[in-house]
Amino acid sequence: MTVPRASSSPRAIHLAGVLILFGAAYFTSMFFRTVNAILSTQLSVDLGLDAAALGLMTAAYFLGLGLAQIPIGICLDAYGPRRVQAAMLCVATVGIALFGLTESVPLLVVARAMIGVGMAGCLMTAFQVSMLWLTSEKVPLANGLYLAVGGLGALAATSPVTFLLQFMTWQQMFLMIAVFTLGIAAAIALVTPEQPSTPGLPWGARLRSVGVVAQNQRLLRYLPMTALCFATGTAMQGLWAATWMQSVTGLDAPVIGWTLAIMAVSLTVGSAVGGVLTVAMERRGLELKHVILASTCLFILAEIGLGLFPSEAGVLLWVLFALTYNVVTLSYTHVARSQPRDCIGSSTALMNTAVILSTFVVQYGLGLFLSWSGEDNTAFALISALWALTGLQVAALIWCCFPRG
Repeated sequence: MTVPRASSSPRAIHLAGVLILFGAAYFTSMFFRTVNAILSTQLSVDLGLDAAALGLMTAAYFLGLGLAQIPIGICLDAYGPRRVQAAMLCVATVGIALFGLTESVPLLVVARAMIGVGMAGCLMTAFQVSMLWLTSEKVPLANGLYLAVGGLGALAATSPVTFLLQFMTWQQMFLMIAVFTLGIAAAIALVTPEQPSTPGLPWGARLRSVGVVAQNQRLLRYLPMTALCFATGTAMQGLWAATWMQSVTGLDAPVIGWTLAIMAVSLTVGSAVGGVLTVAMERRGLELKHVILASTCLFILAEIGLGLFPSEAGVLLWVLFALTYNVVTLSYTHVARSQPRDCIGSSTALMNTAVILSTFVVQYGLGLFLSWSGEDNTAFALISALWALTGLQVAALIWCCFPRG
């Protein structure tokens, strides 16, 4: 089902500015998803963290991010992206500033969770803006470009962070980013138009809409695959890929930093290409689902390569890994197209909740597993965990393609 467009749209230049601001917010969100991969060694030394504690601190972001999804989705349908995103970025600003002002591990975990809550609407509000003011044919391209901008945020969390840390502490860096985030919040509040008016619904009806979208057959097919692929990709690229490169492949810190930077570039390129490819394929009679399923298969192949050749695995496999897993989240658009227009926010929120909480479980779970396995068995534990996750993804792919089987 094609979702109807709003009858009144902002002018092209105004809309471009709005899209850029929401892209900047998602850029910041992706920065915080991956920055601990570069900071992990320094945080462990400065704060005396083991793998489990580091995993919890990093994954707390996804816990806050996941728990806030459904409330934000309902608020999006009620109040629109302007009010929701501006308010949530203010919450993120407080969390970022707290992370830069304390060295208490419990408070740092709370601060990361607050950042997650504050950044929880970045992708949803960006997608909502696309669905409200762009034609249906342009939505996949815009969403692919949003994902690409997120890849730039992941890139900014690699070598640029290493460069900045030569001139400031990580605490000072976080305080600087807090000011930047507050500026984005103010700009969104000032520039973004209100969404077109929709019939007022009581909150009980809005809550029931979550149950309605949860029964959507397309959502039930694509959600497990999307959650497993994104959770694995983000958990690895955001933290544990660096540990893999050090413990399994034996790379030194500078090479790890550049490899993570190349992965971030690949994430950006893959997301942009996914959006462009979708538009081109749909013009030739193919569908968005073909891009999603092909990306899933390529991502699984990259994991199989890493599992079969763990010590010899080079940058090409990591590039394929990063190129593909974020493209799978174009399933959000594929599912939203089959939902009622006034339930788009709830649909995206429900998918995001499952996807992000899965990321929390995978990222923290890997930390617990590595801590339980011991430092001497880190390489074997990482390889075993990757094989287990890959097996689950294969099962989810089969379910997506053949749900009745």
